[in-house]
Amino acid sequence: MIFICRPLVGSIATLSFPGKPSTFFGHIYIDKLRLQMQREMKEAVSTSHCSQPNTIEYDMAMDWCLLQERTDLEWKHLYKQQGQELRKLKANLKSK
Repeated sequence: MIFICRPLVGSIATLSFPGKPSTFFGHIYIDKLRLQMQREMKEAVSTSHCSQPNTIEYDMAMDWCLLQERTDLEWKHLYKQQGQELRKLKANLKSK
């Protein structure tokens, strides 16, 4: 009989599938995507919430503000003109 000098060790194997969380109590499954997102958040560069003068966004916003002011003035002028016309019509109706 031949004796082997190594001890015999046995264990119960469990299959673990990638992408599935562990079902054992006390074990936490950490998703690789979540780790990657955290890494990206740490490496993110902060940007300004307001547009900067050297961007096309700023130029377009300034053009929009100018057009908005023009239309507001045109509406005010139109309302003023209509008010004058209504006063004239009321005066003509009262005189008849």
